[in-house]
Amino acid sequence: MSSAISQRLKAYEVICDRFGFFGQLNNLSNEELQEAAKKLVAVYDDDLDELLCVEIINFSEFIKLYSKPTEMSNEHFMYKTLIEKYVISAFPNVEIALRMYLVIMVTNCSSERTFSRLKIIKNRLRTTMNEDRLNFLSVMSIESDVLDNLSFDDIIDDFAEKKSRKVCNL
Repeated sequence: MSSAISQRLKAYEVICDRFGFFGQLNNLSNEELQEAAKKLVAVYDDDLDELLCVEIINFSEFIKLYSKPTEMSNEHFMYKTLIEKYVISAFPNVEIALRMYLVIMVTNCSSERTFSRLKIIKNRLRTTMNEDRLNFLSVMSIESDVLDNLSFDDIIDDFAEKKSRKVCNL
């Protein structure tokens, strides 16, 4: 368990090292911003280009014009401001970098749920279970989440409506 936590912590440190400068745009000098942008471009050279180094300096001055709500993270506020002020074309690489960062966190959370579901199913009491039974239990558990979100009244109404259209020939 502790190795999994330390592995996850290392992954978060890597992400923070790459994208963490977005949360500190107001506190970093232009040289520090350029250096951080160069590091990010070096890692994601297929997605970002060298113009990010210039864009990030201009963007840091632009974002200072707006005040961030307290309930919103810096990165989310920056991305939302880019969209609401229609300036994505002025800062295309900043938009891509922010989108990448925000999506990384979402995909991490969604995959955690799947893995936690498997951990619930395969606990110490079921380690002797064969693989087929484990697969069936995992499918049943995952499908139960889907069933919880369905509205059975709507399904019954749709079914009744389709059946009532059929004409009986006597």
